[in-house]
Amino acid sequence: MALKLAIEGEADWSERILREQPQDDPRAVFNLGWHDLRHGHLRAGMDKLSAGRILNVFGSPPLQTPAPIWRGPNPTILLRLEGGLGDQIVNARFATTLAQYGRVVVVGDAKLLDLIRTIDGVDAVVAEGDPLPPHDYWVPAMSAAYVLKMEYEDLSGAPYLHATPRTFPKGFNVGLRWAGNPQFEHEQHRKFDPSLMLALADIPNVNCYSLQRDTDLLDVPFTDLRGEMTDWTATASILAGLDLVITSDTSIGHCAAALGVETWIVVPVLPYYMWALPGQSTPWYDTVTLYRQQTYGDWAAPFAQIATDLQARVAL
Repeated sequence: MALKLAIEGEADWSERILREQPQDDPRAVFNLGWHDLRHGHLRAGMDKLSAGRILNVFGSPPLQTPAPIWRGPNPTILLRLEGGLGDQIVNARFATTLAQYGRVVVVGDAKLLDLIRTIDGVDAVVAEGDPLPPHDYWVPAMSAAYVLKMEYEDLSGAPYLHATPRTFPKGFNVGLRWAGNPQFEHEQHRKFDPSLMLALADIPNVNCYSLQRDTDLLDVPFTDLRGEMTDWTATASILAGLDLVITSDTSIGHCAAALGVETWIVVPVLPYYMWALPGQSTPWYDTVTLYRQQTYGDWAAPFAQIATDLQARVAL
């Protein structure tokens, strides 16, 4: 109830912060960024979220390079991916836009680099921690939308990753993922009872496949693909061959959506910044549908809607 009241009174709350907190308080600035995002102001919100770098709650500390953050055209631009694997996947898209201004080198997690190479505009990739190539500017990926002066309407939700689809048996094939990285700072908010998702396998004419790997593993009454998800290239191939992916807010969801696969993401009542804009759709991905928890602690309602929609989807 307290959270609901806070959301309903957020306009007064934000005004109170503006009055009572100094404008150089990074906590106040960071929280106001969420307020801007929720009300459709992407550039202003992303600008304020950058204050979270000071608090170590958004992105990463500045890259150790003498080059400045990119503000205009120049021959070589480093796009430094940051955050978790999902953050890196969703923001790698900006390589394509940056390629209009110069040669783009992407710095990111070594596990993702083969997949990142498939993005249009990526000239080269470098693993995080390896020596940096010569460059003129760099862009912190989680703030790329702000650096590029984008608003929500400027985002493209079109697919940008590429993979060879794996062949699945005839039928409606659905991948299920019920948990993400346990080290994520808000993991406790997105966790739900996996039985809610496993119950979707009881819907007639649905072929389910487990996409859970490494953690929160369960014995499931359908095909478990953990042994075939050997790296991100193999995982992308699996995702590209599915008809639908249903997942908690994980990197698997971002990868599937970036490949153009129909993806349903279960979102907690306090959403991650990408899902701050209300509604079931999102400008970040054309193929994503968001199933939002409406009451903290209650996951039954979004899963009931998922079950209803899945039955209708299969009927098509």
